Amino acid sequence: MDISLYRSIAGQYDTLRFTRSVEMMNVISQQIEDQILQHQLAVDFYAGFQRFSNFPEQMRRYSRLGAICRRVYVFGIPDCEPPSIQGVEFIELSPTSALAQEWFLFVDTPEFWATLVAQEVEAKSAGGVRNYDGLWSYDEAVINRIGLLMSQVMESMYRPVSERRYSEQYMHIAEINSRMLGLIEQTDKVSQRRWQQLRTLYTIAEMSSSSPSKLLQSAAVSLQSMFGAAGVAISFKLDNESYTVPVLVGEANGKGRKISLGQGISGYAMCQSRLVQIRDTNQRAEVDVLMPTAKSLIAAPIICRKIVGAVAVGAPEPNQWNDEDAKTLMAIAKIIAVQFEQILIKTHKPSQKNTGAMNGRTVTDAMEMV
Repeated sequence: MDISLYRSIAGQYDTLRFTRSVEMMNVISQQIEDQILQHQLAVDFYAGFQRFSNFPEQMRRYSRLGAICRRVYVFGIPDCEPPSIQGVEFIELSPTSALAQEWFLFVDTPEFWATLVAQEVEAKSAGGVRNYDGLWSYDEAVINRIGLLMSQVMESMYRPVSERRYSEQYMHIAEINSRMLGLIEQTDKVSQRRWQQLRTLYTIAEMSSSSPSKLLQSAAVSLQSMFGAAGVAISFKLDNESYTVPVLVGEANGKGRKISLGQGISGYAMCQSRLVQIRDTNQRAEVDVLMPTAKSLIAAPIICRKIVGAVAVGAPEPNQWNDEDAKTLMAIAKIIAVQFEQILIKTHKPSQKNTGAMNGRTVTDAMEMV
């Protein structure tokens, strides 16, 4: 069976995809590797090099990884004899194998999980620069999918991570984002808009709060000021028919109201559990129930174990949000979901009768805290 990591996720997770140069692919790869090296993480680490001849320039780095990780697996076409490095195992690929055409990294443990999966784009950009299409993700669904596929490649039993330590994961993400911001500040190769997107991600990942209300309010304010949103709304599903809006910032209204799930971009995002984007509301018959003056809207779902919500941003002019903005909001929604859930768990005292998921926390309980 010829398994392709790229083809298996490219269509299903299209909103997470990007196109990056070889230079940026190297930067992203190094961020994941550096996190393992700096924290001495004893993980199983998988890396696709396409060809073994691409490996020698990374020999020193991977010698360090081999000394730290449980095992490092390097995949590639055996177009040269690979070096013998303790802790590093070279997996030979056929030139016709789908994996031989892909650049990938994968790590999945309870305290740190990340993946980079990409395939080279045939058409080169101006100047003959090679580009790759793929995704760099911490998304659990993506990670679980890649983990299953990797177990098939390795012909081993798939053992998914049963319990994840989110506080440690977001510490790793914050550190990676911080380093990325430092790199961006040192160069002029990334637009100011992209810098703002990463800065917003970093700020929200770094947030620490003792209550759900403070967390959500701080996140909304950060989105408005750094994301450039005229209005921000954070909503939560009450039942199968309605939702409520505990947090509004800027040009938005409806706080505390009970709203039908069939109304507004936030309701759509919660019902469909996916990113929803409206580039120009002038082309629609209805205005948004929470941000009626917005001409551009994006909403991303906030999904916890028992609680479903959405974060939505609006702009006063059409076509203000691009695909990168949408992906950034999706990443922010995932961060908010994890932080929100962790605060609820910490602030709730479970009774002996109720020790289930989320420690028995219900939507109503959570909304009372917000």
